[in-house]
Amino acid sequence: FGGYVNNPAADITLAITDGGVKGSTFDSLTGEFALKNGLINVKSLIVQKLIGTENYQASANGLMPLKALFAKAAEPIDAIEQFKMTFSLDNANLTLLPVISDYVEWATGATKGSVELTGTLARPLLNGEINIPSGALKIKHVATPVTDMAIKLVFSGQSATVEECSGHMGKGNYNLTGSVTLDGLTPVNYGADFVANALEVKSDFFTGPINATFSFDEGLLFNKIKLPRVKGQIDLANCTIGIPTIPDSEGELPNIILDVGLNLGEKVHFYTPLLYNMYIEGAAHFGGTTRHPSPSGTLRVKKGTVSFLKNNFKIREGEAYFNQVGSFLPSITFFADTKLTQATVYLSLKGPLDKMEKRLTSSNGLSETEIIRLLALRDAYREGQDLDAGDILAVGLQMSLLAEVEDTVKNLLYLDTFNIGRGSGSAFSEHSSSSGAEENREHDLYNIEVGKYVTDKVQLHYVHGVGEHMHRFGVQYDLNDHMSMTVDREGGDYIFGMEARFRFW
Repeated sequence: FGGYVNNPAADITLAITDGGVKGSTFDSLTGEFALKNGLINVKSLIVQKLIGTENYQASANGLMPLKALFAKAAEPIDAIEQFKMTFSLDNANLTLLPVISDYVEWATGATKGSVELTGTLARPLLNGEINIPSGALKIKHVATPVTDMAIKLVFSGQSATVEECSGHMGKGNYNLTGSVTLDGLTPVNYGADFVANALEVKSDFFTGPINATFSFDEGLLFNKIKLPRVKGQIDLANCTIGIPTIPDSEGELPNIILDVGLNLGEKVHFYTPLLYNMYIEGAAHFGGTTRHPSPSGTLRVKKGTVSFLKNNFKIREGEAYFNQVGSFLPSITFFADTKLTQATVYLSLKGPLDKMEKRLTSSNGLSETEIIRLLALRDAYREGQDLDAGDILAVGLQMSLLAEVEDTVKNLLYLDTFNIGRGSGSAFSEHSSSSGAEENREHDLYNIEVGKYVTDKVQLHYVHGVGEHMHRFGVQYDLNDHMSMTVDREGGDYIFGMEARFRFW
């Protein structure tokens, strides 16, 4: 270091080996810089990584005047005081991409091209192009990687164009094109189009194909306020959806005009262990803006169950109305019931999703507290009885360990239903009159229920009692979403059933 306080000078060399940032590593990073008379001369800056037998590298060199770093966007500046930098990606690789984005787990693929930077930091000018002939990357929390990536970016002064951006996820594919013009660092003329064809996504909260079309451009709010605008349609079918993890975020969403539709087709399965197992249909639309949305539409439950205290309630009616202005959350109308030995229990939910009112009632007029005890104890319940330590332990075991076992077995054997429940599991009410030693024994009764749809309308099911010799097997045929027939055999008895559901307005 030398020179004066108001005009420093320096010569710097840098050498790093086996370095890395956020899990992304490189073999070497070398640089040579000189500062003199307000000018940084980047003689060389090279990062290298050996992959297999191929040595990949990216480099930069050129001049960076201090004036260009601190000049205002509208400030006139001589050509000699502007950037004259060249960034070369010839023989580079995407393995450093996780350094740039926290959402990328890994990436690979050779890059080509170079970009020349001129202008100032507040008003940059870029010229050149970047090509990725064939690459791949994996997004965090998504099991299916993006493959066959092909990208071509062309820079022309204040404009940048995506001439090609395509790839595959499983058997599906996507394509993106677009362009943007900058006024300083502010986008003033931009647009992009994105098409997804049966993208195969596999994650903790979504598994299945995604079909979507989106366009991104500038729109007018109330015909006078210019804002970014997203228009598009998402079509989902033959997929399983769970509850996603809500990401941590600070501050409010960027203000973007919305015109997005959602359509649910065949076999849209909402499933989360311990909560629900249902098939949904319907459509919704989201207008307004991200900060003040205006949604519309209705999603309906075709069939399914919801779990409460490890009891499966059969859904009789379930609808989500997107009618809350200023919120993405719907209002819920939901009715379900479950038949126990002692009574039929009804569960209803009503109101906005974040402020729902829950109500439990029964066919024999029990209070909500007694109903909860009945659901927890099942056949061991007696009116006026409190939960003891053993009962609490049993319920906790069902809610935790058994739920994990159920989910694992269900996925392993590709079953539609696999439940371990408390109680005999019998279709008859013989145990309601038990007493003495039999009453105590019923604390130890459990049942295993297995079900599998062999076609869209035919389900085979089997129930086995653990703690007594009871087994029931049968078949259910769904005539449509509102009517079904069942034939079961338990012991030496046959059970014929027919269920129909009607709505009266």
